[in-house]
Amino acid sequence: MLGAIREQRRQARTAGLRAVALTLTFEDNGAFCSGHISDFLERVRKALKRRGHALPYTWVLEREGRLHYHLMLWLPRDFILDKQKLARWWAWGSTWTACCKQVKRWGRYMAKFNSVARIPKATRLFGYGGLDDSGRAAVQRAGLPQWLLALLPRGSTVRRFTGGGWTDAGTGERFVSPYLWTPWGWVTRHPCAR
Repeated sequence: MLGAIREQRRQARTAGLRAVALTLTFEDNGAFCSGHISDFLERVRKALKRRGHALPYTWVLEREGRLHYHLMLWLPRDFILDKQKLARWWAWGSTWTACCKQVKRWGRYMAKFNSVARIPKATRLFGYGGLDDSGRAAVQRAGLPQWLLALLPRGSTVRRFTGGGWTDAGTGERFVSPYLWTPWGWVTRHPCAR
């Protein structure tokens, strides 16, 4: 998630966007539906699209008391998220918003994940979007294991391979981890093993 925020910040500098910190809280945890965050973001996205802008965003779900989402939105400087818009777009509880002057601090706060155990099952804990192609590639590379990064040529895109390992999207070459989990811990595979 922090990699996505870093790439969004890079993208926002060139587009002249500002960061907005936002918290969306459910009034009643029983009203929770994982689709509510998608609905909210879609409403903001449509409002920005009418003005010719995309919506870079990052969100995380947390439960400390009531379920709530922490978000970072990158908005045009002249776009205001006023209380009336927020009340229409988030009808399930309360909202809090502030100009995010310390992007790294808010990003670290969002990434703390200290109350994951009590979140409803099969619920996504975080999400991000609105990155350009180079941003998506950078976030994907940041999430890859070090052993794989050492083998990949710069600019390669990989996908998980069914049955284990990774496949280079351009060449079709398959990469398998050199490590194997055993009851005694991680061991290095024999170089001839596949």
